[in-house]
Amino acid sequence: MPMAADIVLFDGTKFNLGFDLIMNASAKNELKIIECSEEDIRTAVEAKKADIILVSEKTMQDSMHYRKTALDNVICTLANKKNIAFAFSFSAILNAKNRAVVMGKVMQNIRICRKYKARMLFASFAKSKYEMRGKSELQAFARVLGMTAAEAGMNTIEDLISLKKKGSGVRVIE
Repeated sequence: MPMAADIVLFDGTKFNLGFDLIMNASAKNELKIIECSEEDIRTAVEAKKADIILVSEKTMQDSMHYRKTALDNVICTLANKKNIAFAFSFSAILNAKNRAVVMGKVMQNIRICRKYKARMLFASFAKSKYEMRGKSELQAFARVLGMTAAEAGMNTIEDLISLKKKGSGVRVIE
């Protein structure tokens, strides 16, 4: 039976989350997760700087007639070829000043990723213990944003490890 996993951002001191399993992704040759702005995301995908790229929808201003997002057909096609997954953050939506705009951009990115068969991941990326959410809550919210049940269920430890090719240095520490 797969265990639920969540990705948490640590900035300085670590806090007790009450998890039994911890994924160690800090050493060399392990699962690399980076956060990219709209300007840097194409460079990161072309150079394959990470296995998972956290899509940050913070600074891009929408046009009068269409919504500007960080992902497009070229980036998603490259990510599909290079086996890179895009991650969407519940914490970014939770802490956004204009949640509706951020949710709309995430929904558009999900549709683009599905169209060009790029891998997706939805996790809390919590910065404090008050931003943590349960597995079923995150899956339900991902389904509201437009992910299918299979795509929304992609937050188990086994699925995170499968993002990296077999024989990698990803390990689960008990």
